[in-house]
Amino acid sequence: MKTSVSYIALLASSVLFFIACSNIEENERLRVVNVVEKDTVPEVPTPEEPETDFFAETPRHILIEDYTGQNCVNCPNATVLIEQLVKKYDSETIVPVGIHSGPLGISPAKDPKGLATDLGETYYKHWGIEMQPMGIINRSDGALSTDWWTPKVSYDMDTPAPSINIFVETVRSDNSPHLDISVTLAARDAVSGKLQLWLTEDSIVAPQKMLDGKTNLEYVHNHVLRCAVNGVWGEDISLTTGEKTTLTYAYEAEANWRTDQLAVVAFVYTDEAVLQVVRHKFGNH
Repeated sequence: MKTSVSYIALLASSVLFFIACSNIEENERLRVVNVVEKDTVPEVPTPEEPETDFFAETPRHILIEDYTGQNCVNCPNATVLIEQLVKKYDSETIVPVGIHSGPLGISPAKDPKGLATDLGETYYKHWGIEMQPMGIINRSDGALSTDWWTPKVSYDMDTPAPSINIFVETVRSDNSPHLDISVTLAARDAVSGKLQLWLTEDSIVAPQKMLDGKTNLEYVHNHVLRCAVNGVWGEDISLTTGEKTTLTYAYEAEANWRTDQLAVVAFVYTDEAVLQVVRHKFGNH
């Protein structure tokens, strides 16, 4: 009897369900709602480049003027030492410049692959270099043998932050020797000195005499001094505290220089020392 009651109740519920459904108009039985006709996800704005704080305290960089020559058998060891210093500190902190000069240098007049320059010879004589390799580090404490390079760099790294910041921008065009350079100087403290701009070149394959007396014809020379953009000794600058200035230059590269391997070395110096130095490779635009 109980089973019959349950069956009758189920049958009644089904009838009521179909009756209820029959009350919905045919054209309202299927309806699509919330149709999104276009992407409503808001666009994410492109983050703006942070403005440069020209007067922020910047790390001290170290200029190493490496007096070298292609006939100098000990000079490759100086290159190894420079590589070790770059690895220890980083390539922005250590700014080496290979100045080919002196009796062990080879000039292009004697050999097309010679890297010595009249400019390098001028510096060689001015600083009284007597042997190679020798280095002048931050233009203080004179010319030093390689034994003194590491402690001198370490000592200079502990000196106070530089009083001037240097920012360099460069532009070059493919298949053109024309180079554009922009240098911004920002004085954190009053500064009077000279601004020097050099061009250096990396990845030059040229002969180098090695310690065993043999000549390596496939030796790769880096950070080789090519020229001075703004004169042998640079140009006078004088800035008050909080003053900023931008200087622009145009230069035509020599035909045998690889412009994609060129860099600007910019530094401000006084009679006592280099205040700050930066190295900036040329962009390609």
